Amino acid sequence: MSNPSNESDWLAWLRRIIAGDADAEAELVSRYKDGVAIVINRVVHDESILEDLSQETFRIALEKIREGQVRDPERFSGFICGIARNLAIQYVRRKRRLRNQEEIGQVEQIRDPQPDQFEQLWHKERAEVVRQVIGELKAERDREVLIRYFIAEEDKDHICADMGLISLQFNSVLHRALKRFKELYVKRFGDL
Repeated sequence: MSNPSNESDWLAWLRRIIAGDADAEAELVSRYKDGVAIVINRVVHDESILEDLSQETFRIALEKIREGQVRDPERFSGFICGIARNLAIQYVRRKRRLRNQEEIGQVEQIRDPQPDQFEQLWHKERAEVVRQVIGELKAERDREVLIRYFIAEEDKDHICADMGLISLQFNSVLHRALKRFKELYVKRFGDL
């Protein structure tokens, strides 16, 4: 099965994972392994630990799925990436504690997961560009959905209730708004 196309497919896929279906578990790893690797590498910058942290990410994800802690297909990618990021940060902190407690000859450079001043400035400027592009979208509905969902981080159900949309309609509106945003962004600034 490729990406579950609707909520019932997604729930069926989760039920297979809960039941211990090896194919469903392999599908989980296949679908999210690249994103997990990117998240871990952003924090750790150590290829030798990547596989261990990736495996631990999926072990914890499977455990949480089986405990019923996953309910929203819209937030599932964030759920998996959050586990990966937390594990990577824990690894960095453990490594630093060891370095402080013992005198180790040469320890690899471990990047602080907190953004430095340059990164903070870059993120602020990028956020301004994103807001500017959103403001230039022709459809008010596109602007409202993107701002409320991504910038204000409002709950999907709350936005649907305010806008009179059902979940599937919201997904379609959000998809089209993101597509229009990307087209306008690329036209004005080049590739994302």
